[in-house]
Amino acid sequence: MTTGRSPSVRIYRRASARFAPLREALARDDFRAVTPPDPFGEWECVDGSGTRVRCAGSIVLVEARDDGAAKGFDARFRLAFPSEGDLPDGGAPPEIVRWIAGSDESGKGERLQALAVAAVALPIELEDEAVVRGVRDSKVCTQAEISELARWIAAHCPHAVETVEREGRDEALKSHGGNETRLLAAMHARVLGRVHAVRGFAIARVDRFAPNRPVAAILAGSLKDVIVDECARGERHVACAAASIMARAAVLGCRA
Repeated sequence: MTTGRSPSVRIYRRASARFAPLREALARDDFRAVTPPDPFGEWECVDGSGTRVRCAGSIVLVEARDDGAAKGFDARFRLAFPSEGDLPDGGAPPEIVRWIAGSDESGKGERLQALAVAAVALPIELEDEAVVRGVRDSKVCTQAEISELARWIAAHCPHAVETVEREGRDEALKSHGGNETRLLAAMHARVLGRVHAVRGFAIARVDRFAPNRPVAAILAGSLKDVIVDECARGERHVACAAASIMARAAVLGCRA
């Protein structure tokens, strides 16, 4: 699995969830429906250039290959976005995403060592350097690489790590009803919340460990404006890969 920089991301926030006109316009422009949609969205479509459109409630998330493609999408489809209240159809310009957070865990299947969950907020402009330096899934990194990359991430990116020592894993699990998914969801939510308090972000990519989006459910009350994208193979996103490295470094530190 290759880790690559993020596409150009735009968020359209609307008071209305009446998106039939937008879906019809997208279909006329050769966007095809993705079935089933990603767990984040109620519906999803993509065109031949890779522009991806996902809708959840009154939010539409658009990911395009670059800023030019994102601007082109906005020029073609803005007026198809419905609004209610004081906004005319089309409404305000979309939010341009500049920071993306990622969270990941290490030690989940290794009950005889520590469990760690980390979150990292990364500016889009730093992603190319991160990839060049070798930020990727920690499972394919050597211990020396993890140590070096963790120092660089810690120096350049807001981050948070929560660790459960090996001796405390059973007690931590018991405090969440013996359910590991609940434990992990709580840890992911806490580290993302701590990072958000330092550096706000619009999107959190979570390496998916459960199909029902448990991290989003926890954060729905406290980080209402944040899109929590719990995605498979999360380490393909730079922020998730950085979190993977920070979590693994914490587990290795506990082992030393």
